[in-house]
Amino acid sequence: MQARPTTLAEVAARAESLEHFGRELVDWLHTLRGLGSRPALASTLTDAPGLLAGRFPEGALADATLAAYADLLAAHIDLPPPVWCLAEERIAPEPWFASEGPRSRLLALRDTPPAFKRRNLFSAAPYLPVRLRAGRPPVSAEQRRAINAERQRRFQQRRRMLIRHLGG
Repeated sequence: MQARPTTLAEVAARAESLEHFGRELVDWLHTLRGLGSRPALASTLTDAPGLLAGRFPEGALADATLAAYADLLAAHIDLPPPVWCLAEERIAPEPWFASEGPRSRLLALRDTPPAFKRRNLFSAAPYLPVRLRAGRPPVSAEQRRAINAERQRRFQQRRRMLIRHLGG
């Protein structure tokens, strides 16, 4: 079983069709759910995804979607959008609507976030499961052990110096 993609570049690298791209994008969104700090979220955007326009027929739509999500996430965490997502080839050649029907299209035109509108994509509520957490970012058990071992080493060194000074 392949691990979920952690960056948008990985999503693009794995996509073989629009359907497969959609599954990989959903997996990336699930990955975002576990991240709670700005640096961790920003790291998912730094590498520019390869262009998908030549890989499958709807590749230009996928390229625009990747750029829109990068722009939306960057705005959500108060960062400027990555340079790669501002490229002209990351805009859908024709308007794309997530739902059909005149009423739903009007709602999509009104409610679509600017990051998606700029790329000719219209969806009333794109899913972005990001929740910044207050406090320190989570640390793995291995990192905690290393930090505690270093703290213990410094404590013991201070004690040895104090004993030498008092015994001296």
